Amino acid sequence: MARSNKKRYNKTSTVYIALGVALIIVMAVIGTSAFMRVNEIRVEGFSSYTLDDIVEASGISLGDNLLFINTQAVSQTIRRELPFVSSARVTGILPDKILIEISESEAVARIAYAGETLVTDSSGRILARSSEAGFAPIYSNSDNLLKLIEIRGLDIDSVVTGSVLRPVFGSEMKLQYMQDVLSALEREEMESDVQYLDVSNIVNVHFGYLNKFKVNFGGATNLRQSNLRHNLSRLPETVTWIETRFPNTTGIIDMTDANADPKFTPD
Repeated sequence: MARSNKKRYNKTSTVYIALGVALIIVMAVIGTSAFMRVNEIRVEGFSSYTLDDIVEASGISLGDNLLFINTQAVSQTIRRELPFVSSARVTGILPDKILIEISESEAVARIAYAGETLVTDSSGRILARSSEAGFAPIYSNSDNLLKLIEIRGLDIDSVVTGSVLRPVFGSEMKLQYMQDVLSALEREEMESDVQYLDVSNIVNVHFGYLNKFKVNFGGATNLRQSNLRHNLSRLPETVTWIETRFPNTTGIIDMTDANADPKFTPD
């Protein structure tokens, strides 16, 4: 009987101890969280939006509990609400600060779709649409819009601001080539020298260069990243040679053979 009472006492003690520990933890969390209210929201790396735009998109307000902010969800919300934001790193800094580090997409291209103009980055991600209210003010100026590379020959099925445009079925390769060429141009810092990129024919992808030349890259072989880098790197010296031999001349630069020197055909 004494042993039974002792067992019952031990079980009861264990329960009380567990409850006591849980209560201590709860009180510690409550006590700590009372002092972890957001007192400052700092944003770095933005230019296309205002500070207020980013803070509003984040959904975070001064006074929010730092412990209960889902930083990953906030990051996703900012990217969804603000298309020019390519990434947003959200960090809680004890005891009362939020740091939002922004990386923005660079507008590289424009494409006509159903009577409107889409502005995209090099991946084809839609940053702005002329049909939407508040179309990026910088592109309301037609001169700025025309500085972007015009995409030709890509048939689009549907668009969602903040997402990569979706080509019609069977045109996926055209989109891939567009992405590859735009990314290579951006990497070589040559995008401002290109007026248009035509992917109408996937075996004859070409673009306009310096408002003077049509540059033929051809199809799959030449559009491999290594060949793209090689051809783009030698394009400026090719143009220098052409302008020395044929001053004030426009024409076609054929770079379809990655193993041969470029060929120039004057207009």
